[in-house]
Amino acid sequence: MTTIERVDISDDAAFAAFHDVYLRAHERDIDLPYSAIEKRVGMRPDDYTDKVVLLGRDDAGTAVAGGTAELPLRDNTGLVYADAFTLPEHRRRGHGTAVIDAIEEIGRDAGRSTLFIEAVWELDDVDPASKAFAEGVGFTLDLLDAMRELTLPATLPPLEVADGYSIHSWRSTCPDAWVQGYTDVRALLMQEAPSGDVGLENEFWDVARTREEERRWAEQDRTPQVSIAVNDAGEVAGHTQLVFSDSENVYQWDTLVLPAHRGHGLGLALKVRTMLEATDLLEGRRRIITYNAAGNEPMIRVNAALGFEQTAWVGEYVKEI
Repeated sequence: MTTIERVDISDDAAFAAFHDVYLRAHERDIDLPYSAIEKRVGMRPDDYTDKVVLLGRDDAGTAVAGGTAELPLRDNTGLVYADAFTLPEHRRRGHGTAVIDAIEEIGRDAGRSTLFIEAVWELDDVDPASKAFAEGVGFTLDLLDAMRELTLPATLPPLEVADGYSIHSWRSTCPDAWVQGYTDVRALLMQEAPSGDVGLENEFWDVARTREEERRWAEQDRTPQVSIAVNDAGEVAGHTQLVFSDSENVYQWDTLVLPAHRGHGLGLALKVRTMLEATDLLEGRRRIITYNAAGNEPMIRVNAALGFEQTAWVGEYVKEI
């Protein structure tokens, strides 16, 4: 039997117990767990997302499993973004299922209709345990993503910016002159990036949320290096983000070029310029991690030009509740 308890992340001991299980459950090189400060600040509820942290204990009272539930408040209000994990030596005993059951109850109580989780597995794994778990508790695959990494140091292709465009970069805080355009592009990612059948809505983004994200990143000891492409009319055409923390890993997060501006090599130029601007931050790091839909051929070509190689699959799974 598994006992599920809610974790008060302001309680140092309770959060430490949760994070210990979280770290030990993500033991593979492809699991990429966040540090304590990243996870703790990241799971703090805000005006845009309600968040719940769970810890599972076995009959002896030992912490063996955990999970999180994130419930958007300004968009995608039928969804719960869920995560569940179990210590390797305690798997296949129902603990992960108990965590998912608890998240389902949270979702139903909040009037949500769909759970959304991710399962990660190695390229050569013919019978992935994470995939089997997701399908075993009732989830179905909605979209297949590829995890790719660029080993550092890397040799970059030349920076080439198309006529009629310029690239502007910053670290940590977006300049006021660009924050509205940058925010507007951020709001279109769900619409413009490949997605599955679950029908994800655009996320709600305003300038206040952009500034809140920057403050949160600072609390998490993260440093973002961001670039935007701007046309001669002053319109923001696309953006990309490299995010650094106290880790050997670097994350290439959102990258988007708006449809009207595609075909000019802006995606590659944005990534090259951002890496050049972050030369000092990249020093001593092991790799850059990025994700894209398995069928997103334009972004795959960009990443291949930079030297990224696929290291894992990421399945986006959904379940109606």
